[in-house]
Amino acid sequence: MESISQDINLKKIRDRLNAEKIKLWLPPYTTEDKERGIVPEDLIEAYSRDFSLDKDHVAQVLEELRLHALSKLAERDRFLNEGLATLRVKVTCPLPAESDSRKPFPVECRLSLLGSELKTLIASYKNNELSPDLLKLICKGRVLNENTSLEDQGVKNGSDIMAMCMSSSEARLAKREAELAAVEKTRRAAELLSTRGDDDDHFHVQIADQSGKPIKLPREEQRALTVAMTLHEKGRAALKQKKISHALLLLLEADSEFSTCSSAILQTVDNYAILCLDIVWCYLLLKNLEQLPDADRRLTSSESCFKRSYGEKMERLAAIKGGTGTEQALFMRLYLLQGIVAFHKGDLIQAQNFFRRAEFVLTLLHVDEDQLNQVMMMGFSEREARLGLRARNGNIQQAVDHIMEKRKEIEENNKKAKMEWEQKMKGKRLGKTANGQQVNVEAYNSLVEMQFSKGASAEALRQCNNDISLAIEYLQNHPELFSLPDPGTKEKKFTITDEMIRQIVALGFDETQARQALQQYRGEIERAVEQLLANGGILPAISPSSSSSSFASSSSSSPDCSSGDDASKKRKKEEEREELDSLVSDINTDTSDHLDLTLSDEKEMLVMYQGMASSLQTQQQKQTASTSSPSSSSS
Repeated sequence: MESISQDINLKKIRDRLNAEKIKLWLPPYTTEDKERGIVPEDLIEAYSRDFSLDKDHVAQVLEELRLHALSKLAERDRFLNEGLATLRVKVTCPLPAESDSRKPFPVECRLSLLGSELKTLIASYKNNELSPDLLKLICKGRVLNENTSLEDQGVKNGSDIMAMCMSSSEARLAKREAELAAVEKTRRAAELLSTRGDDDDHFHVQIADQSGKPIKLPREEQRALTVAMTLHEKGRAALKQKKISHALLLLLEADSEFSTCSSAILQTVDNYAILCLDIVWCYLLLKNLEQLPDADRRLTSSESCFKRSYGEKMERLAAIKGGTGTEQALFMRLYLLQGIVAFHKGDLIQAQNFFRRAEFVLTLLHVDEDQLNQVMMMGFSEREARLGLRARNGNIQQAVDHIMEKRKEIEENNKKAKMEWEQKMKGKRLGKTANGQQVNVEAYNSLVEMQFSKGASAEALRQCNNDISLAIEYLQNHPELFSLPDPGTKEKKFTITDEMIRQIVALGFDETQARQALQQYRGEIERAVEQLLANGGILPAISPSSSSSSFASSSSSSPDCSSGDDASKKRKKEEEREELDSLVSDINTDTSDHLDLTLSDEKEMLVMYQGMASSLQTQQQKQTASTSSPSSSSS
């Protein structure tokens, strides 16, 4: 409490000095030898009176600011004359060689250094035995790239750097190393998902607006947004598990991806605003006050994004969702964080205003435990019950109606998305036409409804470039196509052996025709013989396009030379599937999950900071009363 009060007093006096253009590094405040000069007594008295502070404390703060100004000037001169920048680094864990390693320490370097080289410098600070590979550097809310110069990443002389590192304990080192490796693995898996989402039979990626309707985006934009949103969801999952530093790394990676998306896209979704809130919440939980400027910037960006997305008075949100109750939870966290930032900046009045807003919204969002239990007893989940009661201001019947409406809306959107996805997958299985187009699914369905076989319908459309009239004529002239398998069915692989061919040849058929019949009827000897008998031992030639369903054929006398490549591809596909399974394992697919904040942690933070703010105000009022009361004198 005392240190916070001192920081606020220091900021107030510094702002006053700047407003009055008083330069403590110049005479009479500083001598030519840079020693302490003379501070006018009337200046100390004025500041003591205006800020309700003791004179000795004012003098102490002025000296502290003078020394800080001299240090900054020296750093600036060193940068201009020698090219050496001074960075202020704060690590997030104790350093072995430091008794008070939580305080920022200076690191001098050239801005042409790579991120990896700065890691080495920080790791070797005062002989601390840290591995550079286990450090993650953050500046202005961005993770520094190891292979890019500091200057190119916006690092400047005097920049604050947060170094996320491990303790010297082997257990914590291993944990941190795994954490960093997990972030990289998650990013790779997210990028893999973004490239396979549209074509994968098992992983369906859908980006929707606030009403749950899918958003059609250009391929590259969808890729970037998919990676960003996936990393964000993984970060939120880690945040729920109280893995704060790991969550922050994932959230900052998501932020990096969001920065590549066009502003037009970001205005259609509220994801970036929520991401900014989550990042600042991590800063708060890690007690990282050095990131206050970035936190302030992010909260401003978050508020602007909410206004664009929801409307100035949330009127757009009300029109889309029929109410604003559930989204108010986001604003409660926003006001709380804005208040905390204002508090640490020394603006108690603004902080109290934000705290009052947060408290008011918290009151609106309060859910009665009895009402919550009543709704849950009707068969709804705790999340549904809480969101429903918030959306309808505690009215149980209206909350139930709201939940049912949401369920129906989600079901309809999911059903529509599933149908679109199944159609896309169906088109993929049908293959491409001779001119390279996807087989038209509607034309395919029409032919099947006309009682043409599925395999024949697909092949006819492939050969006739989706012209349904030509396809019908083609089918009438090529009855042999009706034996083609259904392209929508995943067929089992089969093997044609020399023994199977010998059995058919022994019946008097040609070896070439025997092999063709076995291939056409997928290794079924009886059907192959029946067709050979029906056609006089010579089957009609079938020349399906390369898009037709494939089969596997091998002979003991003719080994498949590509089997090694196939095995390698199969292993790679299995590894990718495992990566994707791991990626989505803890991602919540509920679109309202980000709104289901219990707000218990937020309430605790609010009470704590309101108490600190009130205590500081009381302290200042006492100092004001003490300063304004006449001092006793003796005659």
